[in-house]
Amino acid sequence: MTGKLWIPKGASYSGVAPLGRNAETGGSVVRHQFMLRAKDKFGREHKTRVEILADEDTSQNQLEEMMGNAAERFMEEVRTKYDKRPPTQDEKKQIAQALESFRVSAAMRRERTNKVRYYQLV
Repeated sequence: MTGKLWIPKGASYSGVAPLGRNAETGGSVVRHQFMLRAKDKFGREHKTRVEILADEDTSQNQLEEMMGNAAERFMEEVRTKYDKRPPTQDEKKQIAQALESFRVSAAMRRERTNKVRYYQLV
């Protein structure tokens, strides 16, 4: 692989590192590593590290295609997985209060020795 690699938009190339030898062919295997970044529709940035293993028979076009496919899958994941807005500070406080009341109720149920179910009166 000679020449400069094409890098997908929003990616930064970390470099190449030798890994060892292919057991079947005896050729050398290298690891190409790059970082992908994307923002969801709420402006939060998401990152992932991608490693592509290639042997000496892998052409530059194949390597660039694998990088492009990985970037495309990551962008699709960000679009589908993060379509819900993150909770606000007040919502986080309400969630924490609900979890705390559940924890207290569970502790009280565990304290009962007569196997009677505990229901909290409202």
